[in-house]
Amino acid sequence: MSGIHGSAGTRPRGDAALLKAARTRVKTLRNGTQVVDSTVWRAVKAWAVDFGIVVALAIVVAVLVGSSEAGTAGTAAGAGVATWLVAPWLYGFCCAGGRSLGSLASETEVVRISTGGAPGSWRAGWVMFARTVLFTVLVLVLLLGTAEGSAPSGAEPKGRHLTIDRRFPRLPAGAPAIPPYDRPADV
Repeated sequence: MSGIHGSAGTRPRGDAALLKAARTRVKTLRNGTQVVDSTVWRAVKAWAVDFGIVVALAIVVAVLVGSSEAGTAGTAAGAGVATWLVAPWLYGFCCAGGRSLGSLASETEVVRISTGGAPGSWRAGWVMFARTVLFTVLVLVLLLGTAEGSAPSGAEPKGRHLTIDRRFPRLPAGAPAIPPYDRPADV
């Protein structure tokens, strides 16, 4: 694809199955830019890596506080929970370009649905907090609700961000209706 799309594409042109799958995941953002939505598994991989980093940091802080001379089990647990709540914000502020270590590992990127641009530093902190803390709490609530036999209710969340596949370039507004992701290699 690099011959057709510049250096943004990283996959070879001959991978027809990959190109066909990309074509089915094309999303048009509010400003008309076309992007390829990431697969669920790539998004989960990015979330898992980011979650692992935050949890590892919380565990390290808890162990350090607990093993200190004045440390108790309660202070260690408190320090671990506090780190788990604060570290995603700091980690997100460092990943304001929409590319965290999880995104780099899974070749994805978080973009704003309205513009296709990277979230700012405050928004990146919020996205990371949502990925690592709120998502975990949501899963626990869903599991507990299922065990109780009830279903959670509420309004649908307003989508502000999208995780896209970085292996495919963004197509500007006015690009062809059928993205060139499915063109044969000889074109």
